Amino acid sequence: AWSVQESCTIYYPVVILWPPPGHSFSVDRTKPPARRVRVALECLCSGEQLLGQTCLLHASGGQLPRDQDWYLLDTLCTGSYLDVEKVARWVQRMVASAWVLLPHSLHCQITVLPSSQSCSFQLTSTSGMQITIEMALAVQQ
Repeated sequence: AWSVQESCTIYYPVVILWPPPGHSFSVDRTKPPARRVRVALECLCSGEQLLGQTCLLHASGGQLPRDQDWYLLDTLCTGSYLDVEKVARWVQRMVASAWVLLPHSLHCQITVLPSSQSCSFQLTSTSGMQITIEMALAVQQ
């Protein structure tokens, strides 16, 4: 969705979050706060063995690898659940870091707007035109 105001256009994209390989997301409605997103390990034994790798759920000795996927889960989760504030901060950092690598960054400045529950950015061009982006983060069931 989008809206246009006097000097500012606002975009409202929905960004679907996907779990890393060997994990799944499910919405937990049993405990408050309602609609928490649980992160669980999945057995990938048949597919992983074909690639010569170990399934994360059945890793030897109960030791889980400290790879990028696990770092990401440590960064985005509190316990077994996605943490909305951690996810929002992580997305804000990633977008701001990626923006400076784009050619448009020479003509348009990005500002992360304060929010702990969503991802909001303001782009300001050298001519003063402003675009606001309010990203809604979601998981697919």
